[in-house]
Amino acid sequence: MFTLIIEDRFGSIVDEYSFEDGEFVIGRSQSCDIVLAADNVSRRHARLFTVEGRCYIEDLQAANGVWLNGRRIYNVTELPRSAQVRIGDFFLHIEGASFSHPLGTAAHGRLIALHGAAGGPFDINRPTTLVGRGKDCAVVINDPSVSRIHAKLTLEDGRVTVEDLRSSNGTWVNDRRVDTAEVRHGDRVRFGTVGFQFLIEGEAPPAHVPPPREPASSRQPPTATEMPFPSRSSSLSHSAISAFPGAPASPYESAPSQYAQPSRSLLPQVAVVAVFALAATILVIVVGFAYDRLLAPALVGGVIAGEGTAAPAPQRSRSAGQREEPSEDNRFAELLARGIDAINRRQWDQAEEIYRSARRLDPIHEEPTRALSRVASEKRAGERFLHAEEAFKRKEYAEAIQKHRLIPETSVYRADANVALKSIAGILEFDGDAACAASRAEECRSLYSLAMSTDFASPALEKKYAKLLTQLDAGGAAREGQGDAPKGRRSPR
Repeated sequence: MFTLIIEDRFGSIVDEYSFEDGEFVIGRSQSCDIVLAADNVSRRHARLFTVEGRCYIEDLQAANGVWLNGRRIYNVTELPRSAQVRIGDFFLHIEGASFSHPLGTAAHGRLIALHGAAGGPFDINRPTTLVGRGKDCAVVINDPSVSRIHAKLTLEDGRVTVEDLRSSNGTWVNDRRVDTAEVRHGDRVRFGTVGFQFLIEGEAPPAHVPPPREPASSRQPPTATEMPFPSRSSSLSHSAISAFPGAPASPYESAPSQYAQPSRSLLPQVAVVAVFALAATILVIVVGFAYDRLLAPALVGGVIAGEGTAAPAPQRSRSAGQREEPSEDNRFAELLARGIDAINRRQWDQAEEIYRSARRLDPIHEEPTRALSRVASEKRAGERFLHAEEAFKRKEYAEAIQKHRLIPETSVYRADANVALKSIAGILEFDGDAACAASRAEECRSLYSLAMSTDFASPALEKKYAKLLTQLDAGGAAREGQGDAPKGRRSPR
């Protein structure tokens, strides 16, 4: 027997359940088995289920995640004894669970830091793994060349795919920049200038293939990560490789890499700098000589001949290909501003499309998720308001009142619904007065009662309704008294 106690963020008990077996979907939607009404709870947030007397919980890809005893979970996980689960602003206490044993948490693969890389190793054991500089990413790389949300690793059917999320410095697989590519055992994966090697558990050590040697003319100067200084990540990568199951350390310790440390001699660099300096000096001399002997006399001759002063050289306009595109943060802020404007104009479909684009640009930001939740709520409220208006036109006042009252207090349609309810209350009061004047007491009571259900009845109507009920009660009591008189006897004259 398991006991589930739900508390809000203030520590008040919201609900309590007892169950032995079954499956329960937790979320904000009214169709869920356990409803948690909060904006930071997804429509279908998590799944709670039992298998052979054990209780498990699964995150249904909720925006704000599922937290077990202060740690976010990503896989199906068995709940420990006295477990505390946080979903949004709610805390779920599960009593009666035995012990914790995560399901499906074995690492499929691992990112091993190469020379010059920082951090790691990182296990790849989730359906989706975000890589970036942001603290909410599963693989956090603190390097300026890495974007806040740089790339995404997807594990599906035993295959790992890397996808670049519009990063500034790109994602590279085996020295080739990619948008989306499958990563295989032994591949080198680079995010910006930070390189890793991808290893799959149980696979034999890959045969190393040295990268193609670039010609001297096209070889780039060494980057910051290739400077000849020892780095802490180098020792981490060696120890991590030796600790990884099925991957001996010796093949990786001696294998060369594109991130290997170059020679400590500075003579080649000094020679290259000297050659560039000499070439620049020669170029300046040649250009100055050509100007003095060819261009300057032609310009002076044109002025003397009356051609006027030479026109200033037109400024080069930046071509479309050189136009500076707005940064990722600026595009995200622009989408949020457009979304707010669409909400203010009640253009829900347009607002939904805008916020979905914003969420694709920044998947872990909370604002697009909250806005999409609000847009969905406002769309439902708008549909209810429209149905209520149609019922009002058909003079089906009871249905119109019910639809208007279902509109949430936080909705932009709430004020319009209140005006409509007040109008319906006035119409029902007028019809009730006419029924009372025609001595149709039951009809009058029904109309008055319906008007009272709008919560916008006038004080005068409340008094009339109370007086009518008193009269009906008195009339009923008088009829009952006459019915109790004995039959066959005349009353005295």
